[in-house]
Amino acid sequence: MKKWIAVLAVLLTVAIYVVWPKASIEKPVVVSAQMNETNKTITISYITTKKDETRLEEAVIDDRGFYPAGTTRETIETKSLLDQNGYQLREDVIRLTEEELDYFEKMSWRAPSATITYSDYEPVETILIVLKEDEAAEGVMDQQGIRYAFTAPEPMSITTIGHYDSAASLGYSYKGQELPSSIELEEGETVELNFDGPYQLASDDKLLVDIETMDGKHHTRHLAETMEVPEGYLKRVVAENP
Repeated sequence: MKKWIAVLAVLLTVAIYVVWPKASIEKPVVVSAQMNETNKTITISYITTKKDETRLEEAVIDDRGFYPAGTTRETIETKSLLDQNGYQLREDVIRLTEEELDYFEKMSWRAPSATITYSDYEPVETILIVLKEDEAAEGVMDQQGIRYAFTAPEPMSITTIGHYDSAASLGYSYKGQELPSSIELEEGETVELNFDGPYQLASDDKLLVDIETMDGKHHTRHLAETMEVPEGYLKRVVAENP
């Protein structure tokens, strides 16, 4: 009797393996692409299947190639950050030359277009966020996310508050009340920003905040993201990006 129970258990395990949906992708899903002026790097994180042997072939930012770039560019070793449900979060780091850093320093836009190509797949269109060294800011972490108080460096009329993070949601208030369509701030006054679900999707992941004023000025700050990725998140992101 015990022998038949053991045989049935093996057959059941095999049947589950055969019919259970396996991890699959149409192409890698890029979840974080950042140029960090402090670290002098471009970091690209993406989700693929755990068994996928793909590798980074090309990174084009704002129509300029940054990888590969000539024969002196070092080969990048892909780093695995997280495994979930047959999927894997990976990271590639491109070290920048001084000339390349100067290119980004002259760039006024903080989110240029990017085309990332992995072997055996069609190119992935995304954006790269540019993190300037003098725009680093500190937020307060809690169970929901990040709280950050933006202090006006000068009198301003805020019209838009946005951020570059596909996972996080944003709420904000002024003096305890939800922010209206625009608000007048005197120098030194603050707006409270609350980011829900800013998960860490790279070794040194940042959230870029963009505050636009009535006169067209942009005040950008970036905050460290340290929230742990929840269970099943990689599978959900792949399902939302067919």
